[in-house]
Amino acid sequence: MGSYAIIFFIDVIITSLCMYVATSLSFVKADLKPLLAIVAIVSVVAMIPTVGWIFGIILFVYLLMKATDADMIDCIWVVAFTKLVTFFALFLLQSLFA
Repeated sequence: MGSYAIIFFIDVIITSLCMYVATSLSFVKADLKPLLAIVAIVSVVAMIPTVGWIFGIILFVYLLMKATDADMIDCIWVVAFTKLVTFFALFLLQSLFA
């Protein structure tokens, strides 16, 4: 159980940092503190079996729109970039520790 908590924490930190970089490079502006809360909530929702990842992505876009007052398409691009970079970062970490 402890290793799952560590992996969850690392995922939240990496995703938040990737999201902060993505928002800095786009028209969506947000601080790191609300992004950490958004990513933590979305990560918990994404743990729901079978449909959690779908609800997580929808919630990700919705919460980002509410926190930043940005357009939906901008938030979708930020989420897509964040998920892509996070996937490769976690893949790289997995290959380093496996």
